Amino acid sequence: MSGSTLPNIGIAYVDADCDRALAFIRARHPVKTAECVAAETGVPASTVRRWLEHVARPSWSGFARLIFSYGAAFLVAVYPRAPKWIDEAYQQERLAALEAEHARIAAELAALKR
Repeated sequence: MSGSTLPNIGIAYVDADCDRALAFIRARHPVKTAECVAAETGVPASTVRRWLEHVARPSWSGFARLIFSYGAAFLVAVYPRAPKWIDEAYQQERLAALEAEHARIAAELAALKR
């Protein structure tokens, strides 16, 4: 599969920007990065440390686990010229997160006003 475009999704694993992937996970987990990524993805912390130290790059399976764990936000960060569907998926994810946050805040405000 190395170098090939993934079926029906318009991105290639080899086109992923590893530095951007590492920046994403560092930003998401600024403290104990390897341990946090391991907890969220199931990739061993020792493997994640090797990525962070630039000793190794994520394998296809490691990269897939990052995608499954971090979703469209990760893909947008890693593929600067991502297909339109990735941007749309990210916008939907972000909208859902903001709506959930809005509902949480509205409930907290309502509780405080009682």
